Amino acid sequence: MLLWGLGLPFLVWHRFPRLSRAYMWFAVGFVLISVGSHYLLGECVLSTLARSLWRAAGSARDGAPFIGTLLQKVAGLHPSNRKIVLIWELAVLATSVGSLWCWARTSRKRYAAP
Repeated sequence: MLLWGLGLPFLVWHRFPRLSRAYMWFAVGFVLISVGSHYLLGECVLSTLARSLWRAAGSARDGAPFIGTLLQKVAGLHPSNRKIVLIWELAVLATSVGSLWCWARTSRKRYAAP
């Protein structure tokens, strides 16, 4: 998830077109898996995995989404579950728009006549 978030600038900054294009495919895959898991599981697959690992470690962190735990540990923030969902939806929207922008920009450069 951190790699996804930190790489978002590659969708608009095309100094290295191959890297931007590779990140675009990674971001699209990440978003599809995340949206699919929300549809199938009712939550992010990372939250499901994190909960399983917390339970295996003997800790009771039920109900805490993965991103909420991550924000607490990394930035010391304590957002509500609703705010977490809104942040996730905005990040998915930014990734979708950025991916379309990246596709359009890198496709034109690749097929343009020298």
